[in-house]
Amino acid sequence: MHRYTVEVGASLDVLDVKACFDGKVPSALVAETDGARSFLEEVRLAGKLLQVQRDETIALDGALDNACIDYRVKLRPATGTIQTGGPETRRIDRDLLTSVGNWLWRPQNPEDGTDIEVSFAVPAGVAVSVPWQRAGTGNAGQPVYRVGTTPYNWPAVAALGRFTEIEIPVPGALLQVAFLGNLTPPQQALAERWLMRAAQNVAALYGRFPVASVQVIVAPARRGRGPVPWAYVSRGGGAGIHLFIDPTRTPEEFDRDWSLTHEMSHLFLPYVAARDAWLFEGLPTYLQNVLMVRGGAIEPQEGWSRLIAGFQRGAGAGTGLSLAQASERVAVRGNYLRVYWAGAAMLLDADLRLREVTQGKQSLGSALAGLNECCLAPERRWSANELIATLDGVTGTTVFSEVMHENFENPEFPDFKKVLVRAGVTVKDGTVVLDAAAPGARWREDLMRPLALLPR
Repeated sequence: MHRYTVEVGASLDVLDVKACFDGKVPSALVAETDGARSFLEEVRLAGKLLQVQRDETIALDGALDNACIDYRVKLRPATGTIQTGGPETRRIDRDLLTSVGNWLWRPQNPEDGTDIEVSFAVPAGVAVSVPWQRAGTGNAGQPVYRVGTTPYNWPAVAALGRFTEIEIPVPGALLQVAFLGNLTPPQQALAERWLMRAAQNVAALYGRFPVASVQVIVAPARRGRGPVPWAYVSRGGGAGIHLFIDPTRTPEEFDRDWSLTHEMSHLFLPYVAARDAWLFEGLPTYLQNVLMVRGGAIEPQEGWSRLIAGFQRGAGAGTGLSLAQASERVAVRGNYLRVYWAGAAMLLDADLRLREVTQGKQSLGSALAGLNECCLAPERRWSANELIATLDGVTGTTVFSEVMHENFENPEFPDFKKVLVRAGVTVKDGTVVLDAAAPGARWREDLMRPLALLPR
């Protein structure tokens, strides 16, 4: 067990870190963020000044067993008012939100079974939010955390400041929530209610939230569209959901917004390779609508209407490209719509097929529950092919691989209209019509059936 102590300065952006290694010292340390070396002011081993190498590592060759190094980091928060990507360091009023990869230098190739414990020494009144599991309390009464065994290059976020912290119990999980910035108590209460309801929607898939513990950071957005202008999920050291919200919006606007249900639904899958966006984005794009209906946030007709509108947008974007080709060019304007909504259409097809071939005994929800129970390895990336094969194995069918093979190399958008007609979902004069006599009406009704897990 390597042990790190992080002393946080009064300005929150200066961190003095002492890293003490248990037994043999690692050959090199590395940080997740490409620009982390620019934040380092100095690194010392036994009084000797060390430098970052050309390969972006700190070499520790020749260090004695059980040695410690000391290094200082001076963070430079982003100055823009708009969140432009995933984890980054920025001021949120008097608080600081920082990518862990900007300041945590850790073993490049840790030995099997080696973990890191991190404790923080902070000014009076300053709180810390990290995605790591608590492992006890240090000498000063501050929590001690275990970083875990996820790879060093998986992004994670830490928050430092005088923010409010709460815990929200939801079915099968605990949300560890930090409210950053100048959110007022009424705004925090609105966000707490919204978080609880969205988590209940997500738990409606198979009766519990997909992971046991989640770091949730809620911060006010400076500008943007909708109640949630920006949100993302991180996986380094544990699950994290980071939300930039417009606190002036009404409770009804938050309840009807899909963003939080989408981000939470990412957690039904492990960390998926970037080239397989059709799966890791297609699943939450599909579930954001289904679970809002099942949780009672929107009516079934609206859920189907949102899905149909999304499929139509996806079919009209990136035309002429197969899903495989669009996935390779997902960053090109318009292609992401094709990738996200093609994945959603394929998962709708798989969900309904699985219900039909098993006569309602299985569904996408039960398949994901089985994946979670038998096979989920959260410390590594998965490919879509691995996950599809595993879901087939969990269900004892070939439904998932059949849907993938029919659509992945096909230059046409998945035939969602054929799926909807069989389910008895049509649109007449702009209104969704549900046909009770359709061949797949039973499975359609089961898929969108509202559930009441907890008192709302």
